[in-house]
Amino acid sequence: MAAKIRVKVPTAPSFLFQEIVPEEIFNLFKDDPLFLLNFFDERALRMLQKLRDKFGPCTVNNWLWGGANHLRGYRPLDCPIGAKRSQHKLGKGFDCSFENYSAQQVRDYVLAHPEEFPYITAIEGDVDWFHFDVRTPTWIGIKVFYP
Repeated sequence: MAAKIRVKVPTAPSFLFQEIVPEEIFNLFKDDPLFLLNFFDERALRMLQKLRDKFGPCTVNNWLWGGANHLRGYRPLDCPIGAKRSQHKLGKGFDCSFENYSAQQVRDYVLAHPEEFPYITAIEGDVDWFHFDVRTPTWIGIKVFYP
């Protein structure tokens, strides 16, 4: 079995590209994985890193380690998962699970300390994961939305 390629994300250096894109997308660009940066809004990557720095071990996709999560970071435009205009499809949204904190604990902290997460403009409420995105808002502050 060939060794797995591990490529760090420059704007989120504790993440591998495999943690934020589906396996099929990674395999399409494994010859030039830095091209995958074009799939993401840099603000989203910076907030993803900030969340891991603050809350510790954080999982987005885990397919590299045999897990079932493939679509909690970037989603292709034709992906049937999520909303038609999902922020994931624009490289602006992530679904995170933290080893040491519940999604609600992270939501509560981010809402209480928005200055620490200046690019987060929306988070999803009442789900078992922490969804955040950096969409261009038509509101002030962080909006909590419910699917």
